[in-house]
Amino acid sequence: SGVVSLTFWCSFCHSCRDVESRLDRFAREHKDQAVVAAIDASAGETAAGVQAVAKKTNLSLPILLDAPGKSADLFGVKATTTTVVIDGHGILRYRGRFQDGERVLAADAVQAVLAGKTVAQQETAQRG
Repeated sequence: SGVVSLTFWCSFCHSCRDVESRLDRFAREHKDQAVVAAIDASAGETAAGVQAVAKKTNLSLPILLDAPGKSADLFGVKATTTTVVIDGHGILRYRGRFQDGERVLAADAVQAVLAGKTVAQQETAQRG
């Protein structure tokens, strides 16, 4: 489908611990429909450090490493657990919180994009 959901994550973030198990499940649930990955854009992170935390927390989703933080700048991301959803044409369709309470906002956006519909809530406040 070409749909991509990236959630900004890092190994030392308390808000990431709050969403990462749900994020991992979200990635497994959508593995045949969209690319769902975490992206660590924190300065000083290393692949070994990220891998150690992923192993400790039983994360199986792909975690991309962008230590220079260019991806965060590109998408206007200011806080971890911010998620961006990009459609198959490379157009940003959602930017904001991964979830709000039990509601997974990223899933709502991905489902709308996969169905060829407009994402109802295209942006939410970033909190991390």
